[in-house]
Amino acid sequence: MIRPQLTLGLFLCAWPASAQTPAFEVASIRPSTSGADGGSIGRRGDTFVATNVPLTALLGYAYSPPNAPLLKEQIAGAPDWAGTDRFEIQAKLSGDTPTATVEQTKQMLQSLLEERFELKAHRETRGLPVYNLVLVKGGPKLSADQTPPDPRQSFIQFGSSGNQLTALPRGAMRLITEASGLTLSGTAIPVSKVVSLLQGQSDRLIFDKTGFSGLFDIHLVFSPLAATSVAAESTVSLFTAIQEIGLKLESAKAPVEVLVIDSVKRPSEN
Repeated sequence: MIRPQLTLGLFLCAWPASAQTPAFEVASIRPSTSGADGGSIGRRGDTFVATNVPLTALLGYAYSPPNAPLLKEQIAGAPDWAGTDRFEIQAKLSGDTPTATVEQTKQMLQSLLEERFELKAHRETRGLPVYNLVLVKGGPKLSADQTPPDPRQSFIQFGSSGNQLTALPRGAMRLITEASGLTLSGTAIPVSKVVSLLQGQSDRLIFDKTGFSGLFDIHLVFSPLAATSVAAESTVSLFTAIQEIGLKLESAKAPVEVLVIDSVKRPSEN
């Protein structure tokens, strides 16, 4: 339920800008030799940077629908090495960088994958296991103030119990690491924000079936993904803890768009 060696070489290729198919002006790809577990993907100024990531992560970034993730379970037909071999990418964005959108950056990465990895893929709809978020116990208790919070203050703050904490603005949440586990708190929170938090810990897509449009306060204590202490193991998971505020995840099956890999190769050295 909870989620989740190449030979060294430098690959360099220039990509002409195109109005129809956005592409990076220049991009370098090389195998990662760091041996680390984690990685990152994103823009840094006028450069797209991927550090120590497998092809599956690149596919997840490049082909994710707007405002939604593309989970590993939504990528079908990829070879084994797509999830184990890791790569480093630095690519300069083409065109007017300050106005380049996330979707344009994703299209540039698609072009890079199609050219350098010789990726051929198509989308199709398949029935997959999902979670439906539903109401229990009458649903969350409404906050006293239902005034919509400033969307610019809608963030998740991370910290530890030893840190000096300031008051959170309405609409924000704070996740604190403590000896007993993790504590999540916030005021004037919409259901959509909880869905986003849950989605980050799930290997299935989560659909909001609550029909709940109000704002509520939240205070939950739950165990981290990898509990390492007796105290942490004695608490419940976030998936279970949300029932305290009137929400519950139910297993279901639904038509989900899947990216099917027809063929793909490791990038070859120039």
